[in-house]
Amino acid sequence: MRNSKVMVLSVALPLPSPEAILCDGLPVGAIEAIKAAYGLVVQILDPPKDGFDLTMKINLTKLPPDEGSRVPFPRL
Repeated sequence: MRNSKVMVLSVALPLPSPEAILCDGLPVGAIEAIKAAYGLVVQILDPPKDGFDLTMKINLTKLPPDEGSRVPFPRL
């Protein structure tokens, strides 16, 4: 039985520009920015699922309880 309180999100990024600085296939600082913004809500899975650049496990029980206190996902 699946745990409906956890969501797994995998992301495939477009090819970066030649001047982009990457670390493990992601822009430098991307993982740190996600961890800083979402703390215990998001767990970064390493390695990501096949064919993706980033896979995150999102614990829905740790999301803020009301709409006004939610933090939007930043653009990376």
